[in-house]
Amino acid sequence: MATDRRTRRYSTYGSVAYQPAYEDNAVRNPARRGAEPQRRPQVQPRERVVTRPSVEVREREAVSLFAIVGFAAVALCVFMLLRAGAQLAMVADQTFDLQTELSELQTEEQKLQAQYEQAYDLNAIEQQLTASGAMVKASSANTVYLDMSEADSVVYYEQAATGIPGIVDRLEQLFGDLLS
Repeated sequence: MATDRRTRRYSTYGSVAYQPAYEDNAVRNPARRGAEPQRRPQVQPRERVVTRPSVEVREREAVSLFAIVGFAAVALCVFMLLRAGAQLAMVADQTFDLQTELSELQTEEQKLQAQYEQAYDLNAIEQQLTASGAMVKASSANTVYLDMSEADSVVYYEQAATGIPGIVDRLEQLFGDLLS
């Protein structure tokens, strides 16, 4: 079958090249030989009317109490987060100011310590006092004894509350800190 296709030759090209029966009919049909093809009138496409589908709308449902509580909780958390961020920024600023003040005070302390050491020479003072007799070694008459025979006692000034009162106190302190 493959050999038949290879050996067969057609004398036409195009879309009728593979239809050998068409070649015979084209020559023998006298009606087609001189006649012009008839023109078909152009048909204009119909305009389609676009209709929008009707949409069914659900009735408005009532807002859930759980949703309202959830949104309120989220709003409270956001408020507390922003408040904590503002407090953190204020504390960081105060810390920076205090560190600057600390470094200034340390510098001033070093200057004052140097002035103090220059003002008092301990060796010279000791020599002066021993020479005048004002400075003498302590005797047994100058010894003082401390009596520690009594029992030790500890006083707690502020005790933290435990249980439900402790929780209430902590919540009051938290809300007091938030509002201040």
